[in-house]
Amino acid sequence: MELQKHFIGLKDFRVVGRCSHQLSDILILVLCGFLADCSDFSEIEDYGNDEIDFLRSDLGLNLEHGIPSEDTINRVFRHLDPQELEKSLRSCCQEIVKNVEGKHFCIDGKTLRGTIKNKGNSDQVQLVSVWLSAEKVQFSQVQIASKTNEIKAIPELLDTIDCEGSTITIDAIASQRSITEKIIEKKADYLIGLKSNQGSLFEQVSDWLRSRKTTLPSFIEIDKDHGRGEIRSTYVCEDLHFLEETYEWSGLRSIVMTECRRIVDGKETTSERFYISSLSGTKPEQYAKLVRDHWSIENNLHWHLDVTFREDQSTVWKKNGPANLSIVRKFALFLLSKEESKISLKRKRKKAARSNVFLKKIIKNA
Repeated sequence: MELQKHFIGLKDFRVVGRCSHQLSDILILVLCGFLADCSDFSEIEDYGNDEIDFLRSDLGLNLEHGIPSEDTINRVFRHLDPQELEKSLRSCCQEIVKNVEGKHFCIDGKTLRGTIKNKGNSDQVQLVSVWLSAEKVQFSQVQIASKTNEIKAIPELLDTIDCEGSTITIDAIASQRSITEKIIEKKADYLIGLKSNQGSLFEQVSDWLRSRKTTLPSFIEIDKDHGRGEIRSTYVCEDLHFLEETYEWSGLRSIVMTECRRIVDGKETTSERFYISSLSGTKPEQYAKLVRDHWSIENNLHWHLDVTFREDQSTVWKKNGPANLSIVRKFALFLLSKEESKISLKRKRKKAARSNVFLKKIIKNA
């Protein structure tokens, strides 16, 4: 993969002729720093100074005036337009993931805890992401002011991706008529969670499924491991004629219930989840997979950002800095996941820090 070509059209906010460093050089330097186990701008500057010959000769960076300082990198990331950066890196992903028709998109939000000021919540940075579950790649994100702003952000996110023929899963915050209308308008399908705050809709759906689950198509999964067991049951109903609250929801064709029984050290707990969906003629095991794969955005994206990349420890919070850094971290995560070595992502980062051959392989062979 030639990274430079994807940054050619990236709009540079800086004054032409007054810049010592090419924008593409700065972005690729930060990407290489994240791949090589760096956590902040000072570590990235140190990495660049140590590996400047490799960056020039093997990766084709210009670096005519040497490695940019951490203050320069910080300033660029504060002012760079996140949508422009994301568009450039998305083109890199699409070079690998060529066709998304029929794929599964997950949408979920994440708080960057390192940006919380004075032990409060007023200044925290929150991002909503679109995640392609099977390919383990983020396709879009938007920064929001608070959790409730996800409702407005989701339609904006959907406008940035070509999701025709795909299935979109979202948690219960998206159970809004406007969002289902938007998904149907995009010629995609949805599976969206329901919670009790949906009032009559939740009551009708939950009562209907609970009372008839023994007669509905179902799928049961059983997991046992080290003194604990889990039985997950999925029930599907497409007969919605008697559920008046479903009539006004765009494209709604089925309702789904998942029931999870967990036994740990002899103690049993049960939980239920309910969903609305535009899918029809879909087997219960397919719904079960969609529900299970939706949480890959937590396990394969958010978890790695916090644990592998230490994102929650980042204190960059001004302007566009947090959003831009998150975009590059997620792209680094995508490149690491595409590298075929059977070792953890954490070990891959440390190996990339020790071996330029391995780092180059991650970038070139993705």
